[in-house]
Amino acid sequence: MTTTFATAMRAVPIVFYGVVSISSLWLAGCAGPGFLNMGAETPAFKNPAVSMQNAGNAIVVGKTSKAEVLAALGAAEVINFDSGFEVWVYRVGSRAPVQTKQEFVILFTPDGVVKKTRLRPAYPVQN
Repeated sequence: MTTTFATAMRAVPIVFYGVVSISSLWLAGCAGPGFLNMGAETPAFKNPAVSMQNAGNAIVVGKTSKAEVLAALGAAEVINFDSGFEVWVYRVGSRAPVQTKQEFVILFTPDGVVKKTRLRPAYPVQN
């Protein structure tokens, strides 16, 4: 059986569309559930049941240590200062229809004790 050029060219679109379909499914899988659920919020704390509003209940200013905050809320974005003070930032965001962020911020003394907390209300984020 001989294959002519015209017969081979008819098979190219079928192969092309098959590769594009498989690639699209793979990319959608890599994007994770956030890609499919654009309005969902990403949890800020290790326990998703903890909200931004009640995160401060786990902290006593002047007494709670870094280790206790880590155990209660989980890892945060950390900002270190030359003075020894440290800021931990927990963020939660929504991506639809307008992306917004809300932050819970903790200031630690050089001794590693909570000095101050602040809840920053949701604010719009520009892409």
